[in-house]
Amino acid sequence: MKFTAFPAVLALAAITTFAQTPDQARTAHQDTKFLEQANQGSVDEIDLAQLALKKSSDDDVKNFAQKMIDDHSKLLDDMKPFDMEAGVKVPEHPDAAAEAEKVKLDLLTGKTFDKAYIKGMVEDHHKVLEAFITEEKSTGYPAFKDAVGKGEKVVREHLELIDQIAKKSGVAPAPVPAAGM
Repeated sequence: MKFTAFPAVLALAAITTFAQTPDQARTAHQDTKFLEQANQGSVDEIDLAQLALKKSSDDDVKNFAQKMIDDHSKLLDDMKPFDMEAGVKVPEHPDAAAEAEKVKLDLLTGKTFDKAYIKGMVEDHHKVLEAFITEEKSTGYPAFKDAVGKGEKVVREHLELIDQIAKKSGVAPAPVPAAGM
């Protein structure tokens, strides 16, 4: 998700600083809220993926977990210009729900761990994909819309991959949401 920071910063400046109508202010608030949630989600995914790398007995799960670490780290980097302009701070730790999930998963071993991790990733990625689709449709700021669209493609790829792993492992996946725009 490479884009020139200067236009991205200008676009977000329009979001946060120059929003003059109630619709623009509402959209700016929604964009900031989405950015905060996306950042938290990436931090949570990275943390759970690190656990999966340590505990999994399945090469597909380990490969998926490494992809989560790599891709979500990149997503966090790609959103930095928007974070800076909106005054959004990237969380340093997983949220309480992710911590609780990690504690639950840490008690499991072998295939039981793998299936629980896979099931959680399927559920999470379905929710995240829907949030990206909704945000891409609702934001009126071109640079941010482009960044969200690129993020949506990454999340969709993750979902398709984890759904394949789920089928192979006997964990039932759900239908993939339609593409945005």
